[in-house]
Amino acid sequence: MIDSTEIRRLLTHHKIVPEDFGELAEDTPLTLDSLALVWLQHVLDEEHGISIDPYGPDLEFFTSVRGIHTYLSTLTEGGIDAA
Repeated sequence: MIDSTEIRRLLTHHKIVPEDFGELAEDTPLTLDSLALVWLQHVLDEEHGISIDPYGPDLEFFTSVRGIHTYLSTLTEGGIDAA
């Protein structure tokens, strides 16, 4: 399972969000546009083999690192259908 530290690393290292790693807390509000979501989808697939639907019904989770972690945790438990 991917942890919140790795999510923070992916978001900052790949410049998906403007914050630095140290500035991005678990509950820092995120506003991800469609390009950022597609880029995050690509990075998750390339680095972790996790496939998500960036246009799916679960986008309300993508408003913080904690929300993304919750979504991905549910995905790996089989509770949400992956793309």
